[in-house]
Amino acid sequence: MENITHGEILKKFSGKISITFLMLVLENLLRVLEPLALGMAINGLVGKEWLGIYIFLGVEVGMIVVGTLRRFYDTRAYGAIYREISEDISGEAIENHDDLSPAIGRADLLKEVIDFFENELPMGLTSVFAIGGALIMLFIIAPLTGTVAVGAALLIGLVFLLSKKRMISLNKLINNELEARARVFMSRQKEKLEGHFGSLVKHRIALSDLEARNFGLTYMFVVLMIAFSLYDSVLLIGANMGDVFAIITYASQFAEGVTILPYMYQQYIRTQEITGRLKDAPSTEETEEPAKEVQEL
Repeated sequence: MENITHGEILKKFSGKISITFLMLVLENLLRVLEPLALGMAINGLVGKEWLGIYIFLGVEVGMIVVGTLRRFYDTRAYGAIYREISEDISGEAIENHDDLSPAIGRADLLKEVIDFFENELPMGLTSVFAIGGALIMLFIIAPLTGTVAVGAALLIGLVFLLSKKRMISLNKLINNELEARARVFMSRQKEKLEGHFGSLVKHRIALSDLEARNFGLTYMFVVLMIAFSLYDSVLLIGANMGDVFAIITYASQFAEGVTILPYMYQQYIRTQEITGRLKDAPSTEETEEPAKEVQEL
């Protein structure tokens, strides 16, 4: 594979990936309907009617079937993709009689890219459906709560936009260390090993601290939005039991989506840096002493 990027992977393996995406779309459409169906079931049971509960059970069974089949398929599809690209990377290094240490490091990094497609991307698409579906339903049954939710989403987006540059720098340093790991081990020098692990831990702590700050701000906005949805649905609208439940559930669904989507964004930034590294194939000098970049940051 000449260029290893998110776009090229999607293009080359479009058949395999499109199947899992179609199942994911169907699964999430059913997920969006879940709170509405449950609200209908509650209102129906209060009125001693059973149609609502049948609709709710149908939605749940559909989610279980589609979700289970997708997970069986994903593991096999993405495993085949990882195997093919890894064979290309290692095969090229062997044919060119190159040092295999960088190839080993890049093969490990490649696994993170494939894991992104298998795990984080579906999670991100689920979040998009959760956010979009919840907003549509909130604007229909509780417009004021929908407006507050949009405001919370914009504030959360601003938090992650402001931290993007720092996030990219730290991921680059972490990937430098991971790519150089095989070479550091093969050097059999205690000082290099200590420097490698010390730098890796330092950068991961810095990235974790950044993520923790973003997490705290995100949840603060989310909690305020959910609290307002309670006030809006119970005191301002005066909705019945089923509608109150639907409003709170959609608000919670929206909250879950806006907290997961930034994580997916972080992983995209990390894997984007990895694909650029796989494409550029760094030189020996760049991988021998990654610790130099630590001092320059």
